[in-house]
Amino acid sequence: MPQREDVTFTSGLNFQEDRISAWLYRPETSGPTPVIVMAHGLGAVRTMRLDVYAEWFRAAGYACLV
Repeated sequence: MPQREDVTFTSGLNFQEDRISAWLYRPETSGPTPVIVMAHGLGAVRTMRLDVYAEWFRAAGYACLV
């Protein structure tokens, strides 16, 4: 299983939809899994080291959406 998947989804209000791209980290276990949603504040982006934290959470058995 890959450590990280590129995923996209739509989100929007008032009949406008924006396409959101994210990384999804899944633990190696099967079945229902708690999910942590991570995002930088203050204009930073996911490539600014969020992958390191997501990998730690994945190794601990959580799914993580970055």
